[in-house]
Amino acid sequence: MGRPKAWLEFGGVPLLQRIIRRLEPGFSHFVVVAAPGQDLPPTGATVVYDEQPGEGPVGGLVVGLRALPPVGTVALVLSCDVPFVNLAVAEYLVECLDGYDVAVPEWNGRLNPLQAAYRTTCQPILSELFAAGRRRPVDLYDRVPTRIVREEEIRALDPEGLTFFNMNAPDDYEKALDLERRLVDR
Repeated sequence: MGRPKAWLEFGGVPLLQRIIRRLEPGFSHFVVVAAPGQDLPPTGATVVYDEQPGEGPVGGLVVGLRALPPVGTVALVLSCDVPFVNLAVAEYLVECLDGYDVAVPEWNGRLNPLQAAYRTTCQPILSELFAAGRRRPVDLYDRVPTRIVREEEIRALDPEGLTFFNMNAPDDYEKALDLERRLVDR
């Protein structure tokens, strides 16, 4: 992106604040995993620091899940570049954990491990995977009961799948801003 995604202005606020505000009606506690020394906009979230930054998402999952109570806790895991995160989808993913340790959505034929629900009981296994050099969240899915939430289920809540729109490059940011303007004008 060339600049910190958490600070990208979106809807008049930094992107990280927007994401949390969109989820506040359904979630009461937020944990943000940051790189050591990373400057973040104020959100009221608990901030924990990645112990080995740049090593992929599993390290962030380990630190983030460790920051929550270990028993009976679930976490909705999101990347910080999803401006259209959908509360109904987020709540549904958590509901899908009934009988499972992970609920991961599938969209356009791909799993979305960074917009999924995890039980904190996955943290020790993720730690093992990380120590073994396995940096992909999907490596966890054959080790714990995992529910694949199919695209049809997501479409019932978010027909266009905007919750999965993420911004990895300046062009993506411009597309998201344009889409936001069109959505507001509807």
